[in-house]
Amino acid sequence: MRRRKIKTVWAYLDGKKLVDVVQAALDNNMSVDNVKQLLIKENPNHKVTFKVE
Repeated sequence: MRRRKIKTVWAYLDGKKLVDVVQAALDNNMSVDNVKQLLIKENPNHKVTFKVE
């Protein structure tokens, strides 16, 4: 039996790990895309990037 490695999407603010986007979406009953757009909108003067890990 093979075990799948669970991956999630992390948001980085200016290169520093900020939040687990998938968990934030689940906690707030939102889609992952909506949480991503919200993070970008709330941090206009910062570089927001997303990585799957």
